[in-house]
Amino acid sequence: MPYSTFSDAQVASLIKAIDSDGYAVLPGWASPAQLKELQTLVTDTVAAAGNDYVALSGRQPVQGSPLYDWGSSRDFIDLCRRITEGATGQRSSDVTLTQTLRCLTGNGGRRESLIFHYDSFVLTTIMPVCMPVSGERGDLLMLPNRRRLRHSYLRNLVDKVLVDNKWVQKYLKNRFAMDDKAFTRIAMQPGHMYLFWGYRSLHTNLPVAEDALRATAVFHYHNVHGSSSLASRLRKSLGTMNGRDVHEDVPQT
Repeated sequence: MPYSTFSDAQVASLIKAIDSDGYAVLPGWASPAQLKELQTLVTDTVAAAGNDYVALSGRQPVQGSPLYDWGSSRDFIDLCRRITEGATGQRSSDVTLTQTLRCLTGNGGRRESLIFHYDSFVLTTIMPVCMPVSGERGDLLMLPNRRRLRHSYLRNLVDKVLVDNKWVQKYLKNRFAMDDKAFTRIAMQPGHMYLFWGYRSLHTNLPVAEDALRATAVFHYHNVHGSSSLASRLRKSLGTMNGRDVHEDVPQT
């Protein structure tokens, strides 16, 4: 990670880019050597999963790799905190990142694509590890900054329910098919870090060819409703997450 400290002006510039363009980019986040190491990790992980979709949640499954180090990096966490605080005016008490290595390939990869959703975390950062060079690349797709931060978890839940149903999902897919210019489409490059307001932006990834591979390291910061008692009760009642609702538990980006 070549980035250590950021000036206030640099943080402000990142916030401005996310607000105006929908996202910001930190080029060359991973060195060529780190990227090669991570690509080997992805190849081995996908092979162990039968060459189908697989997601590794948390730091432990990626122990010994740069992803493990970045997940606890004080510099990275501090950057996320300053960006979030600068954008919202709220000082987050979060001292950790929620992370997942998400690998799309095979039939499972197609099933896990084109699912529009909002995050529960203010800031979403994505670093592509592997991306197809042609055909169906799995580009990041979004309608940026569509909602405000909700004061209550219940209002946030309503937002998600209104999106996470077959009718709205079909509408959004048809809208993209008819007017792709209405969406922000990002052809991400391996090794770059992309930042956007995951909580406020309706987003997904486009499909990936079954014989191709798209792998992304996803990091989230500042769960707006992390202390909500209602959210806690719902998580307990749901038991093991299926990866569809609060996608930060099993990210879908």
